[in-house]
Amino acid sequence: MERHVDVAIIGAGTAGLFALRQVKRFTDSYVVIDGGTLGTTCARVGCMPSKVMIQTAEDYHHRHDLALTGIDGGERLALQAPKAMEYVRRMRDSFVEHVMGGPVSKLGDKLVRSHARFRAPGVIEVAGGTVHAKRVIVATGSKPVVPQAWQQFGDRVITTDRIFEQESLPNSMAVLGLGVIGLELGQALARLGVEVTGVDMLERVGGLADDTVNETAVQAMRQEFPLWLGEKAELAEGMDG
Repeated sequence: MERHVDVAIIGAGTAGLFALRQVKRFTDSYVVIDGGTLGTTCARVGCMPSKVMIQTAEDYHHRHDLALTGIDGGERLALQAPKAMEYVRRMRDSFVEHVMGGPVSKLGDKLVRSHARFRAPGVIEVAGGTVHAKRVIVATGSKPVVPQAWQQFGDRVITTDRIFEQESLPNSMAVLGLGVIGLELGQALARLGVEVTGVDMLERVGGLADDTVNETAVQAMRQEFPLWLGEKAELAEGMDG
């Protein structure tokens, strides 16, 4: 196969599909190249399922405040973690189905199911052939990376690509990295009954630059779970959890 197009988009995730909408305004000579799992990171393992987990955790957390509104019995409410995680996955699957049934399903033969490798400017090697493109948009996204030294711990190291696949929740977890994603998942897990400890090499959380805002955020998050800031995480056998 050898194809010549005006535009090649590498990556059929959220950014790639947004780029596609813009490209289609000017030309119908394009291909979208993606050899990974379709459905977008956002819908499969990102902001969409995380918001479902966060909302579930928030709903359960509100049991502490029900008495203030005249509703008795809040403290007797119990969380069924397997059912909660099943609900997160069910909603996640509906998000992915919406993506797959919309823009992805309309691509037809313009979707090339292959990883891409540049052989020269504008020349892209794909499975079974070559794509020659006048313009190339690279929207390959990212994925979690587990340090080599940590891979020996196997399934005990759970990345954001796997957190929503958990059929239940452990008694305790360490959240390594307290950017926006680490903070929101750490808070949600803590509110779902997991004993969470947050660790970050920086003294700041959530990418906050202002000292006062960061201090306020740290104080607020420490009411949810312990934070170890300015600490490098080390994993070793024999740790509790």
